[in-house]
Amino acid sequence: MALSIGILKDIVTAEQDDLPVDPILQILGVRKLNSKQEGQDRVRLVLSDGENYYTSSMLGTQLNEFVKDDFIEVKAIVRVKQYTCSIIQETRKILIILEFDMVKTATEQGEKIGDPDQLSDAIDKHEEMKKTLKKAPLNNNYVKPNGASNGNKPVAQNRNAGAPTTASGKTVFPIASLTPYQNKWTIRARVTNKSDIRHWSNQRGDGKLFSMDLVDQSGEIRATGFNDAVDRVYDLIEKGKIYYISRGSVRTANKKYTSLKNDYELSLNNDSEVELCTDDCDLPDINYDFRQIKDIEQINKDAMVDIVGVVKSAAEVSQITTRSTNKQVSKRDITIVDQSGTAINATLWGKEAESYEEYANSNPVIAIKGAKVSDFGGRSLSVLGSSVMNINPDLPEAHELRGWFDNGGNNQEVASLSGQRMGVGGGVFKTISQIKDENLGMGEKADYFNVRAFCIFLRKENCMYQACPGAECNKKVIEEDGAFRCEKCERTYPDFKYRLILSSNIADFSGNQWITSFQDSAEAILGTTAEKLGKMQTEDEDKFNRTFEDAAFKLYNFKIRAKMEAYQDEKRLKCSAVGAQPVNFRQESKRMIESIKALEAM
Repeated sequence: MALSIGILKDIVTAEQDDLPVDPILQILGVRKLNSKQEGQDRVRLVLSDGENYYTSSMLGTQLNEFVKDDFIEVKAIVRVKQYTCSIIQETRKILIILEFDMVKTATEQGEKIGDPDQLSDAIDKHEEMKKTLKKAPLNNNYVKPNGASNGNKPVAQNRNAGAPTTASGKTVFPIASLTPYQNKWTIRARVTNKSDIRHWSNQRGDGKLFSMDLVDQSGEIRATGFNDAVDRVYDLIEKGKIYYISRGSVRTANKKYTSLKNDYELSLNNDSEVELCTDDCDLPDINYDFRQIKDIEQINKDAMVDIVGVVKSAAEVSQITTRSTNKQVSKRDITIVDQSGTAINATLWGKEAESYEEYANSNPVIAIKGAKVSDFGGRSLSVLGSSVMNINPDLPEAHELRGWFDNGGNNQEVASLSGQRMGVGGGVFKTISQIKDENLGMGEKADYFNVRAFCIFLRKENCMYQACPGAECNKKVIEEDGAFRCEKCERTYPDFKYRLILSSNIADFSGNQWITSFQDSAEAILGTTAEKLGKMQTEDEDKFNRTFEDAAFKLYNFKIRAKMEAYQDEKRLKCSAVGAQPVNFRQESKRMIESIKALEAM
């Protein structure tokens, strides 16, 4: 198939909304540019139209897999279906390919076409070309290649994403066309999620931010507003409504904190504009990329996934104290299943955990966008503040799951990816004698399991220490002239915070075991916070002693981490309580009934 001879001149001199359609070009160079941010490598291309070649061309990062698979090679011929041209450094124009069809592979082509000259990417040269160049009519009658454009490989984005449109007198760019190389743009998008305002404080000062997820026909992107932008636009934004947004900056997205299918994210600043769209337009509500639960076993820790499933069981809501803020937050564990015959635990936090109460006695279908994958004791999920959770959504996948579950799926035997991590009060329980009998903690990795036992002794001595009050630091401080020095933060504070390290002996019918409980689990056992306990120790010793007495000889569900560790050249089995709750007898009765039913079905 013939190249689009001379079309590169037309491309680099055209305005964004007047770019030539479907140019056919040959690849003369492929070079990988390493990025400092993991997973964000860029690929530079040299493209030729047979008459000229252009060196300032990039491959959209979503297409990098084609280079890894050797699908894009030197001398291959491609039809560029979606692309954009952006000005960078005020003097250069860069061509970014977002979607392409393979016309001929490098092997099929075998040689370079013509003897092309280099085409300059300097803006002043473009202006000279505009004045002197007589444009030939564009040849849009290209013959489409047979079959799929690139084997069975998917295209990256909506095919029309690179073409701006006009609405209410504004030039509107599709989300999928945004890159850090663009200075001026306006998008029209629906808000699918809006976070609460979050505050931070560190050595550089105080600040606040919020984020929102945006979607249009071409794709989705996250936008984050900081400080003054929070004051200006936060109250204007309503979830579900459509807005024109402009004058923000486009930057590389941190994939660790978002599951949105976009390499970039927006940052809103003092100059950013947000305007409610009153036009009649049809934009999607939310984009899901659902994964079956069984596939999560192969997904890396801390990755973000979208899942839809039926809630088979839900624990009671509980309160824990977070390490970062030292504040109490609500927490609830639920178990989700789908047609793959697999179950996984998901943890709901804060308002989500509390508002789920109305569904606690039912089995709703739940769709979660952006759940975080954990490898703690197997595989589990955490529903973050940035996640979007919909209960009984009106989705084809949800209706299909509802039918499956109500017509026998609820009785189907499932395998759990969460293994021992079923939440305190559920999952695999061990007796204390089994810790030794089954050599738990003796392997290369720690073992996690649940134990139901009584606290028969709690050691009061050295149960607390004075720690750095910094939000992200729990290092022990050194007192110096009435102030407190943290060597880790290299700062001196006027005060400190208490941290708990509680050593206790637990027992069941089979034996007893010493365990160590840290802040959250220790506070659950003692029924008070570290700060209150520290105050008791200095001001009311009798009340301090009674707190330990009241906690003794009570039945708890412990989530135990067991690992053999070396101490002074001697190996010892260390058991730590990573979770502790007083036994909820209502929930325990449900668990026992389910166990009995499982035994009857065998």
